[in-house]
Amino acid sequence: MIDTVKEILKKSNNIVFLTGLGTIVECGGRDLWDSDIFYGIENKYKMCPEQLLSAGEYSSRKERFYNFYKNEVISYLPKPDETYTIIKNIEDEGRLKSVVSFNIFGLEKLAGIENVIEVAGSVYNNYCPQCNKTFDVDYLLKSRAIPVCNECKKALRPNIRLLGERVDNDLYTQAAIACSSADAIVIMGADLGSSKIQFVTGHYKGSALILLAYEEHYGDKYADYVFYGSIKDNLKAITS
Repeated sequence: MIDTVKEILKKSNNIVFLTGLGTIVECGGRDLWDSDIFYGIENKYKMCPEQLLSAGEYSSRKERFYNFYKNEVISYLPKPDETYTIIKNIEDEGRLKSVVSFNIFGLEKLAGIENVIEVAGSVYNNYCPQCNKTFDVDYLLKSRAIPVCNECKKALRPNIRLLGERVDNDLYTQAAIACSSADAIVIMGADLGSSKIQFVTGHYKGSALILLAYEEHYGDKYADYVFYGSIKDNLKAITS
């Protein structure tokens, strides 16, 4: 099967990659929904990650929101590994249509990839809701308690989709359009059974839906080709 997929990708000039949580974990990031981390957060904050990283928490309890966000999210920033170097090389060859990122850690852009659709936003983008001035992630980390704009003193807003917020329809439409006309789609570290993934890939009519995943999920049946184990190693194997 590896040789078949290698040949498909070699002949493809319009490839779309979808990156999920599995790629973040492989690059040294945290999975807040991992049972050990999840229960550790519950014990520490007396709330679960879904509540702490929600729009309601940001709106009504900013100090607690930022206490969690700074200590548990942006204090563990992963760095792109060889997976992203491979994608960047494909882009440099002119064969990458886009990368659709379902993560908030901006690994694609850190790796220099240009054609990226960040459907969930990025921790590296933060702004003042009042004057729209932007701030980097280091500014948030160095701030005491609630980070505020250094000009109008308004509490800053991470430019990510918080839990409970509606998805950005424009971004999801862009992602769906990219997938609909792709020669091949490579999904990495994401559950193909997810409604968001299914929406983005729903209009793809090809037969080269390739899934790289650590372990089996129900949604794997929707893929044309599935490889389990290390995402980096499997991507190297099918692109070498």
